[in-house]
Amino acid sequence: MKFTEKKLEAAIIEPLGEQGFSYISGKSISRKPSDLLIKEDLRAYLAKQYKTANITSGEIDSIIHQLETLPASDLYESNKTFFKWLSENILQN
Repeated sequence: MKFTEKKLEAAIIEPLGEQGFSYISGKSISRKPSDLLIKEDLRAYLAKQYKTANITSGEIDSIIHQLETLPASDLYESNKTFFKWLSENILQN
């Protein structure tokens, strides 16, 4: 049996759904195809999630800038860096 991208996506989407995350097809999201980050959603999420920590718009801008400047030349390393940032934050909460 061949492991395809569709199977990989299902292997990720299904467990997230079981944890209460909803799946939204990328085709239904209003953005330019070249935009990798959905900045408005990320900005709103960070503001809500860290409201009690008094996150500032400057801090949110800094986070978005860090994500935007991860190098595309080495996706493996960029993904590894992003995963590290994400896992460290999840462990702190």
